Amino acid sequence: MTVPVSRRGENKLAAAMAAHELAVYTIKICCNTKVFASEYQVALTRDIVNTAKNIAKLTMRANNVLVKSTQLAQARLRYQYEAANYCNDLLVLIQLAKPVFHLAGKRVRYWGGLVIRARELIRAWHDANAKDYKAKGFLV
Repeated sequence: MTVPVSRRGENKLAAAMAAHELAVYTIKICCNTKVFASEYQVALTRDIVNTAKNIAKLTMRANNVLVKSTQLAQARLRYQYEAANYCNDLLVLIQLAKPVFHLAGKRVRYWGGLVIRARELIRAWHDANAKDYKAKGFLV
């Protein structure tokens, strides 16, 4: 039996998939030396790529925690929280990159949109997990 579109929830892996998509997009555009000049590699581009990779890594790390104790619940929530914070960091780095690399507004809006979507999904996942872990007695 199929579930109507209006009653479908977000895919449980939506946050991880959004983080992955963000990291791939970020790596691809940052490797384009026509857009991201190599002389800024150390100063900015490397930080941008590393931040995007950290979002993807932390999201997958959180997803791979099998919560069976308070410590594991706290670990998963911490990874999710850190991933969302890296999203904030990436938004700052994108704003720094805009004038340095003369990025088009359209590119910045799209890229920022990917970051914001990933952050929203990660936060929603975090909030749902926190509520669930409190109900199960893992958190006070």
